[in-house]
Amino acid sequence: MPNQKSNIINTVVIITAATAASKLLGFVREMVIAYVFGAGAVTDAYAVAARFVTTAGLLVSVYLAVVFVPTYVRIRQNQGEESALRFSNNAVSVSFTINVLLMILLQIGAPLVLRFTGFGAEQASLALVGVRIALLQLPFLTFVHFFGGYLTARKSFLGPNLIGIPLNIATIALCLVLGTQSGVVGLTIACSLGIVAQILVYLIWLPKEKYRYSFLPRFNTPEMRAGVKILIPALLGSALIELNLWVDTFIATFLGEGNVAAIVFASRLISFVSGLIVFPAAGMAFAYMSEYAARNEISKMLGTLWRTIRMILFVVLPIIIISIPSGFDIVRLVYQRGQFTLEATILTGSALIWYLPGLLGLALHTFLLRFFYVLQDTKTPMFCGIFSISVNIVLSIILSRYMGIAGIALATSVGSGLSSVLLLIALRLKLGPMGFGETARDSLKLLVCVAPCALAVLGVRFLLQGQNSLIRFAASVCVGGIIYIISAFLLKGMALRDLIEILRARFIKTI
Repeated sequence: MPNQKSNIINTVVIITAATAASKLLGFVREMVIAYVFGAGAVTDAYAVAARFVTTAGLLVSVYLAVVFVPTYVRIRQNQGEESALRFSNNAVSVSFTINVLLMILLQIGAPLVLRFTGFGAEQASLALVGVRIALLQLPFLTFVHFFGGYLTARKSFLGPNLIGIPLNIATIALCLVLGTQSGVVGLTIACSLGIVAQILVYLIWLPKEKYRYSFLPRFNTPEMRAGVKILIPALLGSALIELNLWVDTFIATFLGEGNVAAIVFASRLISFVSGLIVFPAAGMAFAYMSEYAARNEISKMLGTLWRTIRMILFVVLPIIIISIPSGFDIVRLVYQRGQFTLEATILTGSALIWYLPGLLGLALHTFLLRFFYVLQDTKTPMFCGIFSISVNIVLSIILSRYMGIAGIALATSVGSGLSSVLLLIALRLKLGPMGFGETARDSLKLLVCVAPCALAVLGVRFLLQGQNSLIRFAASVCVGGIIYIISAFLLKGMALRDLIEILRARFIKTI
């Protein structure tokens, strides 16, 4: 048992390190793209091209993420390795066929779709070139999604957590080699070859799992028919999110050159923070709640729910409060060099500032969504999503007329907050009294802690207004963070106590 525990800890440490390295490289990749190509016609065109690929691959990616893994595990347990292998080959062959057909159809239909954007003739031409190259990724993405699902189903976790590293390294290297003059062709090729690099990593792991590929597309099998029933709610939810992103992208194309790229660069910063903080916490809580749900221990599920929400509030609130006054400094530090100009910084910074309040709604939504999935309820999140995304789309259209790109970001923040509120209300109606009072009181304490933190940050920025961005931002983080922690300690917040307990359990006991 001690050896087994040690091996598990070592595996967790390695996977965590690989994930952190991958996310850090992804952050560097965005910095390099901004440095080489800036925020203008080229990155606008690539952002639209990337949106085409993501939307076109939605059917296959959702199927392989949601349906494939549990079906494979069940077949392997009940029918053996050979049956599971046949199912795997059929799943990837059908998925590959679908993506090839979609690639061909979109190659034909892309010019029609681009007519509805606000791009001028020259920029629409750039976007079309990017779309035609980017769509070639679809067949390769089939194998990336499938290999990740296959290895995960066989509990081989390291490979799927490493693939971001070659993707980012290849993209970074090719962007630097091809340079600014390569334009949208160079940027799209660099990102496409990064996808191919992911497959090379998987090819190292697959022989260890005794995988043998054969092209075997059969659409009308019992597993495929059963999978469709599970797929539809998840696909609808993902399609709603994609629709919202398309609307934001289309609106931004009417606001002038660089606006599409600016919302992408700003949203990447939000994704980086949520990827490091929110998703790991939600994933860990999801594992515990699934275990409690299997034993029908609702009280423990609710305890995990409120504890995680308190932790999310405790961590995310100061990030928002410190980052909003420093929004332009953050963008300047991360992106403003090379082809990324001061004008691009102003555009991206205005979007980031209004995206930041939505980080709290995004964090809570990510976790609450998993709670409903534990309860095997996919319809409620879907209906909540329909309403909140509809509000988001309407607000994006209205606010963009008065606030420009900042209006799109604000609409997204309102939409994510509304979605979280609706999920909490739906959960209350579903489960009845849930013990929210204690968490509500602690949330009020956190809001009180935020006030001196905000004043400290504003004071620091006023005193250091003549200093460079790095000094202002670093001082804001240090002073604001210290004031926030002291305030939370004095008010005896439960979230701080929870954090201390987790750190003590994870590190002191392990040592």
